[in-house]
Amino acid sequence: MTEANTFLQYLGACGRSRYTLLAYARGLAHFFSWLHARQVASDAVTRTTVQDYISDFASSPKGGACPPSPARVGQTDLKTRQASLTRQPATLNHRLSVLAAFYAYHLQVTTEQAYGQQVCPMNPVPSRMGIPQAAHHLSGRDPLPHPKRLELRQRVPKRLPAMLEPQVVDHLINGAMSWRDKAILTLLYRTGQRIGDWNEVMGCHGILGMTLADLDARHQTIVVRLKGTRDEHRVPVTDDFWPLYHLYLRCERPSSPLPAVWLTFRKGRECPLTYATFESSIRGVGRRIGAHITAHMFRHTLAQAVLDATGNLKVVQELLGHAHISTTAETYVRVDLPELIQAVTQAKSLSETAKDRMRTYWQRHTTDPAGTTDLSREVFVFPYDHGTVQEFERLLDPGVERHQGDER
Repeated sequence: MTEANTFLQYLGACGRSRYTLLAYARGLAHFFSWLHARQVASDAVTRTTVQDYISDFASSPKGGACPPSPARVGQTDLKTRQASLTRQPATLNHRLSVLAAFYAYHLQVTTEQAYGQQVCPMNPVPSRMGIPQAAHHLSGRDPLPHPKRLELRQRVPKRLPAMLEPQVVDHLINGAMSWRDKAILTLLYRTGQRIGDWNEVMGCHGILGMTLADLDARHQTIVVRLKGTRDEHRVPVTDDFWPLYHLYLRCERPSSPLPAVWLTFRKGRECPLTYATFESSIRGVGRRIGAHITAHMFRHTLAQAVLDATGNLKVVQELLGHAHISTTAETYVRVDLPELIQAVTQAKSLSETAKDRMRTYWQRHTTDPAGTTDLSREVFVFPYDHGTVQEFERLLDPGVERHQGDER
């Protein structure tokens, strides 16, 4: 574990955020525990070892603040379209990136310490697939670079953002057991901000990271700190939130020296509300109404509603606090339901128009002087038999087939 601590200190000196250091520390701790259980030294790790670890990690039960029920693994919630899986491909790829970065740093330090000796270390987590080929540095002769392609990296499927229907949101807010939870759920639904967390060590951000000074009832705005950079972000709030907020202050939150807005009271001890506690509470409300709910669904719901109402991608970016507009576009622009409905309707209309034209053409060329339609009188390019002519009649008038089927 000494090598892991040195690596984490190096990341801290490079200016990585506290949440990044925590994620890397948890990943390395899990990996070294896995090695210790199998009595494998960290210097003896090979590609096969990493492959076995990733396979075991993918099949292991998901942890976190609110682990899913084993009975729901592999099922999809019909109300929210949210799937319950063991490990997402993005999680496996992140763990693989952690190991690749750690061994790249470890091998670099080892090489510097053994300078002058014939040492040729090899990273057990290679950064590219296959054997590197010779580079000609000429256009068209070198293979295309894939800097993020690892041998064990999985393809992350592009999924549509999970959103909530208005009636589901109403059931959630009405089913909440406290004014605090009702106010937080309304704030999530009306602002689209991240739920965040209150952590004095890692830093506070999102809705749970707000202080009393961050809520301005006179101007009906709130100030939240964004993920990563912790930049302050001002967001307007609709008027249906403030009555719930004042009821929470008056009935549930007594005067306390703590600056946090949202407090929890366990065993008579006041403390700020954390992500794990709130997520457990919201999932309890979801179970009561029969739906798998997460706080991030409110963010997707508001973002898509604002984009459909305004059509302005820049407004959605500023509301969500995305640093790059490409992040907003990749998530929400491809979901354009009205245009899809219009395209399908036009295709159906064109299909029916083409069918009517074909019917009119055949009737005009196959009608005898008595006014009856007989395809056998048409002079076709190919000598069709009687069965083929009947098939043409069935295509023109499906009722003919049903009538003949009734006779049979």
